[in-house]
Amino acid sequence: MFKSLLIQAVIHEVQRIANTVPLSVPHCTTKDTELMGYSIPRGTLIIPNLTSVLNEEGQWKFPNEFNPENFLNDQGEFVKPEAFMPFSAGPRMCLGEGLARMELFLIMVTLLRKFKFIWPEDAGEPDYTQVYGVTLTPKPYCMKIQLRATQ
Repeated sequence: MFKSLLIQAVIHEVQRIANTVPLSVPHCTTKDTELMGYSIPRGTLIIPNLTSVLNEEGQWKFPNEFNPENFLNDQGEFVKPEAFMPFSAGPRMCLGEGLARMELFLIMVTLLRKFKFIWPEDAGEPDYTQVYGVTLTPKPYCMKIQLRATQ
């Protein structure tokens, strides 16, 4: 069971760090609203910035680095903070979230059971600098992949 919790934490941390769609679907306010001292009139177009939430200081134990402990409590149990919203939030959040989570888990477990992923010794430290386009992508990199011995 512990391995399952750790895999879930790793998957969630990958989604937090490798946020491919930084802005969510535009929303519109349905009534005059006040948020943190700002007045937002009815009919205002709101474009949620998911990247700012997924990296916000105070919401994460390690906001600026890859660390699955962001999703584990002191007892090593999986927890999902409210600030985790790679599928957006509210009534217009991604309808495929459940299916995507199940597929991510199955694919990751299958790959990890069959292969070893080894960071090349001559590659230095990983570079998390994002490449901007229609979506955010990581810089190209090389990874050594070895077939695991069958048991």
